[in-house]
Amino acid sequence: MKRDAVEVLKEFESVKNQAKQLRQSIKDSLFGPSEELENLLEAYKDAKLHFGGIMTEQNRGVYLRDLEIKGHDYSVVYRQKALLQEIDLECDKAITALESIGTPASEADLEKLETFKQQLRELSEVLPDINYEINVYDALNAYEKGEYLASALISSRVILYALDHIHGEFAEEKVQFLRDRGLIGQDEKGVPELLIQASRRARNFFSYDITTFPSSSDALALLGDAIGLLKLVSDLFNPEKKSS
Repeated sequence: MKRDAVEVLKEFESVKNQAKQLRQSIKDSLFGPSEELENLLEAYKDAKLHFGGIMTEQNRGVYLRDLEIKGHDYSVVYRQKALLQEIDLECDKAITALESIGTPASEADLEKLETFKQQLRELSEVLPDINYEINVYDALNAYEKGEYLASALISSRVILYALDHIHGEFAEEKVQFLRDRGLIGQDEKGVPELLIQASRRARNFFSYDITTFPSSSDALALLGDAIGLLKLVSDLFNPEKKSS
């Protein structure tokens, strides 16, 4: 995502968070916190102005509503809550649009992407489940469109699903299982590192931290992890690879 888009995204996330907190703090009395609401509305207007510039630059038709405090009626609590809800909804619209903006992939990244596609084509003949292939192709397509969050989430679910098919609760147990099957050597270091890193990255983006947004390099790393784990899974389900 472009740097200025990231900064404006943070602005809207801050406004949304403040709007939520303010809405929860307002008690059901006649008057609410007018000054705090006015300050929040100014922050929303600033973010909206920056957002409009980015959307124009990106040639995208996403527009946010002009929101105002109209007269003294907005000292009434229920009207303040309604305005805060409107701010919340407009922030959601802006955040969704900003998250979809990607940076052009570098030549090196595009080369990696082509390598991943070739590896997936080779694996497609031996994968035990067609859904692996379908999901990874979706992750690759999302990456090419600059939709890094979508790509990371799809890759992450492939990784977690693949890990579930390797026996063992922890990475060390999974590594030992693969060694017992003769799929990796006793001194193999690459596979243990792959299992640990892939699991950690996938869980971070898929479930543990909703505030984390992947960069292009994050999404590409997850694609690589997914391909690497699919190679292990295909070996695991290939009778010729199993130890007797």
